[in-house]
Amino acid sequence: MKLLTQNPSSLTQKSQSALYQTAKSFLAAIEYQNMYSIHVIQATILLAAYELGNAIYPTAYLTIGHCARLGHAMGLHHPKNGPQMLPRCTTWTEQEERRRVWWAVVVLDRFVNIGNPHHPFASVDPSLETYLPVDDDTWDKGEMTANELLLVSTSPSVRAAPFARTCQASHLLGKVLHHINDVDMELDFRFEQANQLNRTVRALANLLPDEAFEEDVTNGPTLCTAMAICYSALLVLYDAYICSEGIPKKTAAHVEIQESAINGLKEISGEVLRFCKRIKSFLDLNGLVKLSPFVADCLYQAAANYAWYVKESENPESLAMLQEIKSILVMIEPQWKVAGESGFSRDVAGPRR
Repeated sequence: MKLLTQNPSSLTQKSQSALYQTAKSFLAAIEYQNMYSIHVIQATILLAAYELGNAIYPTAYLTIGHCARLGHAMGLHHPKNGPQMLPRCTTWTEQEERRRVWWAVVVLDRFVNIGNPHHPFASVDPSLETYLPVDDDTWDKGEMTANELLLVSTSPSVRAAPFARTCQASHLLGKVLHHINDVDMELDFRFEQANQLNRTVRALANLLPDEAFEEDVTNGPTLCTAMAICYSALLVLYDAYICSEGIPKKTAAHVEIQESAINGLKEISGEVLRFCKRIKSFLDLNGLVKLSPFVADCLYQAAANYAWYVKESENPESLAMLQEIKSILVMIEPQWKVAGESGFSRDVAGPRR
């Protein structure tokens, strides 16, 4: 936990941090002694988040995979029928804690696979009947809630807590990545599915800014993670369909998703620009410590799009938007090195297309 909350380090490589090396070695020693508990997987999740946020690759990818293996071994993925290494839950708090731990693994596992096509997920997909985490304030106070538990299948229009929103966004990101990686899907069905994914993710993404507007910014940008993951999912989806080369015949569904991709890249890149302004307002008030590392990917993708627009049209407005996103990446980099690894916090490297 101290790793994630420490002041920005002057080290160029955070993998050289003595505290990081100590935490890594201590976890390995615990596992060598076959000492497995919910605290072990929680500590491994925090370590994975640190590695992910500081671009310690491929170690972050491997650590997240290890988190999934630990969760499977402990039965967190299927509390009723999975093999149980942990003692039976005796309280509501303990049951909810395990649910939240497993969702944290799923969130990390989906996010680390952005930009890594054809890598299988380490954790199983949540079923539609999987419960989402409860209200965060209720959980923090250790109070049981009389409210009905929300399922993965629950409509995004139903109000949910910030962590539950993050879980919903990550589940949809997983659907998008599954879709893009499935190269054997029949084309007509593929385009229909792409359109449905676009509508579903946009529905959630469109709700979040209004919910975020009601937040108390002094408590942290709690919905920023869910918003960032939605924007990342949409930009990844659009990037896959903006070009139609190699498609023998265009169908109505194909035309629809290509038009959505062309327009959506501009629209969502614009949403990310507005998202940057929200991030900057928060950073000016509270500093870097509470900012999620998950925000960097959508900023990078939007910056790549604006760099592409600049290259194609030399539009000064696009250049100004690119510079604005770059400025936020520069602000984030001292806390989360992944913001600098994109290259946009230093030089415009050009788009990924």
